[in-house]
Amino acid sequence: MNISNATGASPDSDGEMVFLASYVVGMTSSTASKVFKIIPLALVTLASIVGNSIVIHAVYADVRMQTATNILIVSQSIVDLGTSVLVIPFALISVAYDGWIFGDRFCVANGFFNLYFTQITVLQLIIIAFDRYLVIVKPSYRAIDVKDAMKLTGLAWCVSFIGSFPWLPLLINRVKVVYFPGFYVCAQRFAQPIGGPELFSVAVTIVVFAVLPLVLIFYSYYHINKVIHLNKHRVSPVSLSNAQKLAIDVYAKSASTSKFVIGTSLVQVFPACFTLLLDGLQVGPIPYDFETAVKWIMWCHCLVKPIIYAAKSRMWARIIRRYLTAFPICSSILGRVVVKMASLSTFANRLKAYRLSKRKNTVRSKENSSTSETNTSQQRTEKPAWFNNMKQAWQANGQQDEFCAI
Repeated sequence: MNISNATGASPDSDGEMVFLASYVVGMTSSTASKVFKIIPLALVTLASIVGNSIVIHAVYADVRMQTATNILIVSQSIVDLGTSVLVIPFALISVAYDGWIFGDRFCVANGFFNLYFTQITVLQLIIIAFDRYLVIVKPSYRAIDVKDAMKLTGLAWCVSFIGSFPWLPLLINRVKVVYFPGFYVCAQRFAQPIGGPELFSVAVTIVVFAVLPLVLIFYSYYHINKVIHLNKHRVSPVSLSNAQKLAIDVYAKSASTSKFVIGTSLVQVFPACFTLLLDGLQVGPIPYDFETAVKWIMWCHCLVKPIIYAAKSRMWARIIRRYLTAFPICSSILGRVVVKMASLSTFANRLKAYRLSKRKNTVRSKENSSTSETNTSQQRTEKPAWFNNMKQAWQANGQQDEFCAI
């Protein structure tokens, strides 16, 4: 018996049922994929807004917190807050609607803000590294004060504005701002083959916002680590006063925090930037999942910085905990995280102190062992001399006895 006739369904209806079933399964998997993408990114956005707002308000409300280093930190927090408000939410909506729904003009604005905040972040990393370089490697030079920090920050914002403004799409028809589905942002796409103005613009951008920052940052922290290493292994630095020793220790801790912030920012920002540039140049096919992964890692650095401040600085840990206790929900969730990170920071400081004391003890033991070896060698050289003296005395006594016997 024919099964289709027995069930009263035709082959066409069976095909429609299979199509509907596959469509429902596809819709379910697509919805699950969207939820899996939206929820983590929404949590990162919310936590970034809360953390960076706390950092900005803490420095603004307390005059004692308005130092040159904290001004640079506030500038970074403003950039991260701008990314969390003006870039990431539109990526969430694009994920939900499977594309860009805000029009061409706002796509140009989205690409501008995405590139603008990224370039500001990179230039400010140079300023932070240069600030630590002056106070540790060149203590005789005038350190960066609050006014200098504000001027350098303003310069970084202006240079980034010039570098990120969509000049090429406005002047050349071969460059357009389009939506990149893998990154969930808009950016510039270059038509093939790439002409001279496009290559010049890309080369200048790479040199100013990638090569030069990396060279300056690595140069600064190479000399910073060199000075800190020498200071740690110097058992009794006679040439430094107690105030200078204390200042170097304080700046070394601050340099450690800055180095951690710079390192995480470089690791999170540069892979996404170069991947987006390669996709814009149409060098080759790049998987969407890889693009999404590197872009999300880049956006996570907006959240990571306040956590680093709380983990590496007891002062920032107390400030963030005080702000979070004002909100019951945040107090119960994020407050515990900050306390644990502060305890980890204390443990890390104790571990560093233990390692330093162990190194000093090792140096002292080596000095003592070298001293004992020197004494042993002296004793070994003195023993033959003593034996020869006794032998000569015995021979002299024997000669005297023979002389007396004669």
